[in-house]
Amino acid sequence: MKILDASFLIDYEEGVEEAKTYLLDNRDDEFVVPAPIHTEYLLGEVHSHGKTDLDAARHELSWATVHPTTERTSDFAVEISDEIGPQGPYLTAIDALVAGTSRELGAPLVSSDSDLTHREVMDVLEVETYL
Repeated sequence: MKILDASFLIDYEEGVEEAKTYLLDNRDDEFVVPAPIHTEYLLGEVHSHGKTDLDAARHELSWATVHPTTERTSDFAVEISDEIGPQGPYLTAIDALVAGTSRELGAPLVSSDSDLTHREVMDVLEVETYL
């Protein structure tokens, strides 16, 4: 199982070769998209195409499982932010929830986001990069 961040989905959508290669190299894994990232992706699709075609945008991610955000996810998000401490990056609520999903499911987070791939984050959470 792999947890996908928005940075990965954006790169995949934009045809970044490393994102495509990562998916192919890990095709036997389940790919999970946290609900806030799913929302972010759908909004990006709607805004970039100038019209609302929610079904088409959902279909583009039909190969991934959407994981709901729960109170437990939030608890993990806060826990991770606390472990990072003041020496690391300040995680936005969405980044923290993505990290929380990773810990909740016990699966690595796949990202190229500089906050999530920061050394202090990678000290407390398994993060894989693809670029």
